[in-house]
Amino acid sequence: MSGLVLLACLCSSPAHANLLLNSDEQAWLKAHPVIRFAVDPDFVPFEWITANGEYRGMAADYLALVEKKLNIRFQRVHTESWLDAMAMIRQHRVDMLPALVRSPEREKYLLFTPPHILVPGVLISAKDYDNIEQLQGKKVVVVGGYVWDDLIGHHRTDVHLIRVENTRDGMELTALGAVDAMVSDLASIVHTLREDAYSNLHIVSYLPHRLELGFAVRGDWVMLREILAKTLASLTEQEKKTITEKWLTLEQTDFWHKPAFWYSILSGMAVLLVSLGLVLIWNRILKHQVVLRTRALENAQMQLIHAEKMESIGRLAAGVAHEVKNPLAIIQMASDFLAREVAGNKEAHEVVRDIDDAVDRANIVIRGLLDFSRGEKLDLRLADISEVIERALQLVAYDLRQHNIEVVTRLAKVLPAMQIDSGKLQQVFVNLFMNAAQAMKTDGRLQISSRLYTVATELELRRDREHHFRLGEEVILVEVADTGPGIHESDQKKIFDPFFTSKPLGEGTGLGLPVSQNIISLHHGILDVRNGVNGGAVFTMLFKINKEL
Repeated sequence: MSGLVLLACLCSSPAHANLLLNSDEQAWLKAHPVIRFAVDPDFVPFEWITANGEYRGMAADYLALVEKKLNIRFQRVHTESWLDAMAMIRQHRVDMLPALVRSPEREKYLLFTPPHILVPGVLISAKDYDNIEQLQGKKVVVVGGYVWDDLIGHHRTDVHLIRVENTRDGMELTALGAVDAMVSDLASIVHTLREDAYSNLHIVSYLPHRLELGFAVRGDWVMLREILAKTLASLTEQEKKTITEKWLTLEQTDFWHKPAFWYSILSGMAVLLVSLGLVLIWNRILKHQVVLRTRALENAQMQLIHAEKMESIGRLAAGVAHEVKNPLAIIQMASDFLAREVAGNKEAHEVVRDIDDAVDRANIVIRGLLDFSRGEKLDLRLADISEVIERALQLVAYDLRQHNIEVVTRLAKVLPAMQIDSGKLQQVFVNLFMNAAQAMKTDGRLQISSRLYTVATELELRRDREHHFRLGEEVILVEVADTGPGIHESDQKKIFDPFFTSKPLGEGTGLGLPVSQNIISLHHGILDVRNGVNGGAVFTMLFKINKEL
């Protein structure tokens, strides 16, 4: 068995050994040796245009096969977007589209072949829903303008519909918990999971609706539609299987049927759960020891010890989650599709169910650790903010070295201790450092400074909506400056708005800076941005001195 086929994406028409065209069809092809077509440049994995301008995807392979059988040439016309392609076919600037969903509105000006790609719809979520009915009143994300947008938008009025530009953005919002669930096709979900492992996402249910894609031909070319339909019907099962397995299969899976594989999976999960259990027990012991020790110390000593322990627990929780979430994602994907593969084998099905239960328990433990280390409330302790900055730099040091970015620190050796949540401020600094690295790409310089400072101008307080500061007040100033392209003046007004991002499509969620600003605000501080005199972006933070929040 060469691979586990994840989706039934083949036509049900019988295959024929040869393609037989009548004289009229042959004459039409002779008169039209070049057929123009347009594509959706970002419809992965069905069709898309690579960075090198190459047309790829399942539809591209079908088109190449049809081109070879008909001995004609398909000429692609450049398009910037899916809407651009639809406008071209309506205006007859192109002759066909290789992958389009049939709808009554489109049938007014297009002719459709029988669908050659059939994909089931799925509902995915990071939360423990049992079925789609539990999503009443919840936020559900779809890719705007696609078939699932039409389906949910017209038939489900009891959900709050959120639209995004692509599947990756929708899955990222779902994994982050910004929305409750996502509706898409299984092929797009699987392709995205291969590139970005989300261990907390799972399939809630399969939808009765399918994504059905066929060739769409301009309305006045009936003959081309008949020729394409006849060509698709002539494809052999092996030809269609070759295309399907190329795009919609996992790696070799013969070993899944071996008992050693099942024993290895169960043993690994047992070791993982025992390890996580020991971590929880150790955390409980540490917390108990902190309580016992703080009873014998003065208030300042109690705050210092607890801050150190919380820092240790937070690092441990983040480290454990990072190390196990990707293996868990792979195990969960294998288990989901194994359940379909061994549906008729009762004993194997019981083993798959045990794997699912074990993965669910592990995910619950991981989410508990993350919730503990990233609580909604601030865990305020006396700490030196310069030390927090240095710890954040250690976390991103490897990425900065990989991009050949020089780090220059000018941190004050002595600053007043502050009541802060070190873990959350560390999250802010990591986000700022990584944003700077992405802006500079390579061969840049990241400069971080901290010092005492006296507020001199009203402009420095423009984001102080709660009026915590006043002119002439002495504060702690932290600056993070880079040598990147800077931030456009118009973007500076929106940069802290949720979901706003200036990064390329698929490379940012627009949540990092709003979350960072919220954390700084909870500390009664200010986070602002400006462009440096010599270029680049400069993020500034003001903190009150000896302020108990």
